[in-house]
Amino acid sequence: MIYVNIVIPYVKSTIGFLGIIVGGIAVITIVYFFIMFFILMRRGRQFRKMNNDIVKEYQETKNGELFLEKLLAIDTKPKDMNDEMTWYLNIATAFNVLGKRNESIALFKQLEEVATEKDKEYIQNSIKFVQEQLEK
Repeated sequence: MIYVNIVIPYVKSTIGFLGIIVGGIAVITIVYFFIMFFILMRRGRQFRKMNNDIVKEYQETKNGELFLEKLLAIDTKPKDMNDEMTWYLNIATAFNVLGKRNESIALFKQLEEVATEKDKEYIQNSIKFVQEQLEK
């Protein structure tokens, strides 16, 4: 309404007035979509940051028990499939590091069922790697 009150003095015809209304709706729609896009892009940021911090800490300390404990203690849940897959892959890796290879393989096989083709290849290679370690 504020927009309409501001532009009415400059409008000389009905078509001009309708053009102003349609333009206002277009501007509001564009602003709305940019705000929603920004919110959707940031929705998983907190989880990813926590997960990445835990992985970095593990890479520095190589403490598998602490790695698994912190992964399971993350209080925010993944917001999309990629974050969830990454989280479960990290848990399976922690199981493998701790020598719980059967649990690791079981989790990898569960992930394989829901994974995309690209991820399936990675998971299958991980299963082979863990099975080779299990045989040794």
